[in-house]
Parts: sequence; structure tokens; C-alpha cells
Amino acid sequence: MLRHYQNSPRSKRNFKSKRKKSGPWWTNTRLYSVAEDQQEQITEIPSEANLGRMDRGLIALTFCLIAIGILMVYSSSHLLSSRHYDGYSYRYLQIHIIACTIGLVSMFMISYVPYRFYAKYANILVILSFVGLLLVFVPSLSVSVQGAEGGRFKRWINIGLPINFQPVEFAKIALVIHVANFISRNPERIRSLFNGVLPNILIVTAAFGLVVSQPDFGSAFLLALTVCIVLFIGGMRIWHVLMLAGAGGALLSLIVIRDSYKLKRIMDYLAMLKSPDAANYHLTRSLDALEGGGLLGMGIDSSLQKISRLPYPHTDFIFAVLGEEFGFIGTVTVTLIFMLFVWRGFHIARHASDLFGSLLATGITTLIGLQAFINIGVVIGLLPTKGITLPFISYGGSSIVLSLVSVGILLNISKGSNQRVD
Repeated sequence: MLRHYQNSPRSKRNFKSKRKKSGPWWTNTRLYSVAEDQQEQITEIPSEANLGRMDRGLIALTFCLIAIGILMVYSSSHLLSSRHYDGYSYRYLQIHIIACTIGLVSMFMISYVPYRFYAKYANILVILSFVGLLLVFVPSLSVSVQGAEGGRFKRWINIGLPINFQPVEFAKIALVIHVANFISRNPERIRSLFNGVLPNILIVTAAFGLVVSQPDFGSAFLLALTVCIVLFIGGMRIWHVLMLAGAGGALLSLIVIRDSYKLKRIMDYLAMLKSPDAANYHLTRSLDALEGGGLLGMGIDSSLQKISRLPYPHTDFIFAVLGEEFGFIGTVTVTLIFMLFVWRGFHIARHASDLFGSLLATGITTLIGLQAFINIGVVIGLLPTKGITLPFISYGGSSIVLSLVSVGILLNISKGSNQRVD
């Protein structure tokens, strides 16, 4: 599964495949492949025109999602804000706009930072992510939030700003950078169980455990799944994948069995599959909202379910509010925008100038795409409730900022810059 990056008339770089007999049958169809001399291969300096070229399609799609998000956060949160902040209806919208502004400025700044810069500091980023995940458990720093069905969650750190910092969002990006850098430094190493796969799995398992302890099972699942996909794309053997899937399934089963709340969610979901009338409260209200929207929706700010019935209307179930107010047409439009976003992300990854850029773009795109489609799947009843927000659209602080930072990294990769970081 080895390919060399070479020049082509279209992109100045092309992938010339060199298939190894030891590789699995699908290796010549994977999105990206391994360069044998990764550390030495990029020596050319691209033209000035290539350095200035960013993926405008990705920028346009991101702005569309941000605009939809601002509109939907206003519509879904102003009644909730009025109840929580003594009649002030725009508190959530205000925080969301601040986060979007910081995120967009950061996105364009990051887009001018050569993405290979992150490879140099990959280990430091992982260490910082673990420090952040541990600080969540410090009472004087953590922000505790009451859940909709009881229990308290410690997922944020108070940093003295209108928006709180959620360390798991930073950890997602840091671990993707680490895995991409690990594979690109020695591509053949990932085919070894003990020297390649296990070191990465141990790091991911440690992060998974800390995030589950917050508790935030949805983010932990998303983090682990994204890293495993990057490992697979990077060349992990199929029997390692099967072994990892079995071990992961056993671990998830143990976590669910030991947690009555998670077990109830799974049982409610299985009961719903047998009989739609057995759907739990969250899903029932979500489906009612989607059904009430019909084809064209009830109009902006006309949702009935968001008033007092639908839990988390501005975060986890904002897609249901969108469906009620803009109908089937609105939900399909947003879904198509996310699909186009994923397509542009993988296009950037496919045409990146080196393996690190390819894997990094793959990880970022997978992370955002999986989060979007898991959230939509939960809202429409295809998946059990996981507590995952809709990227760029749900109300958020650090989640919005770091998602836009990720887009900034993608934009820099899309330039095809070959500048080295010494």
C-alpha cells in the first residue's frame, strides 16, 4: 500500500501507486497511501499562485452552516434564555455570536499557519489535552451542569470568559494530529500490532476513560471512532481492525451494563425498534417536532415543541427545531450541506501534498462529519440518544471555536503548501 507523491498537470502533485503483495486487497482504493520516504520527500517550493489558493467551496459551506446556526440558536433559545436570565431573551444568542466571531477570526488566522507546524508539537498537544481533561475534575475550576434527567456533568472549565472551555473538543483535534503524525513519520510501523497500533490505542483508551468519567459517553465514542478510522486509513491491518472492534465492543458493553442510565437508553432504543409507540421522551418529542414541520415547516420561531417539551432545543435537538420550523425541505438542505462539507474535506485530503496532510484532513473531516450524522441520526430515531451536538449549528462556545479552528487547518492543507517547519 505504498504510493509516492509526484507531479501531475492538474495539481502539480499526483499519487503514483506501488502496491505491495503484503497489503490487503482494498489498499489501492483507500483515500490516501503511505510514502516510503515521508521525511525527505517534499523538497519543491510551490508557485506563489498555489500558496494563495484556498478551498473557497469549504469556506462557503462553513459560512452557510454558521449562518443557519445563528438563526436557529436565536429561534430555539430565546424562550429558554428568558426563563433562565430574568427575562433577557438573547443571552444564549449573544454567547453564540461571540463564539462564532472568535472562531471565524481564528479560522482565517490558522489557515495561514503551515499545517506541518502541528506535527512538530504533536506530543505537546496530546499532553495539554490530557491536562485539560484532568482539570475538569478540579472543583474550583470545573463547571457543573444539571442534566435533563438528573445527575450532574463536569465537562467544562471556567476560564473567566462568557464562554467556558470544553477540553474534550481540544483533545479530539490533538489526538487526530498525533495519530496522523505517528503514521506519517514511519508508515510501515502502523502495520505492527505492538509497535504501531497499541501505542496509539493506549493513548486513546486513556482519553476515552477520562471523558467517560465526566460523564460524556457521546464525545468519548466519537473520539475513539475517529482515531480508529484514521488508523485504518493509514494502513492498519484488517485483522488488527477486527481485533480492535471486538475489544472495543466488549468495553462498550461493560460500560453500558455498569451504568443504569446508559443501559436504559439502549433498552429504550431497542424497544422503539420493536414498537414506535415505545420511544422514550426525548425521541418522542423530537419526532413530534419533525412531523409537525411537514414539508415546508411552520416558519421561523414558530416551533411548539421547543417551548417546554423538547429537551435541549438549542443544543442536542436543534435539528428537530429546524425540522419543525423549516420542514422536510430545511432538514434535507442542511443534511446536503454537511454532505458537501464532507466531500470537500475528503477532496482536500485526497489532493494533499503529503501523507501527514492527507491523514490530518481525513481525521478532521471524519470528526466533523461523524458528529453531524450521529446527531441527525439520534434526532430522527436511527441511533440511541448520545448527547452529541450538531457542528456549527448547535449553541456552543469552545465547540464552535475549535470546530472553526479545524476548518482553518483544512484550509491550509487545501493550499498544498510545501513549506517546511524547521
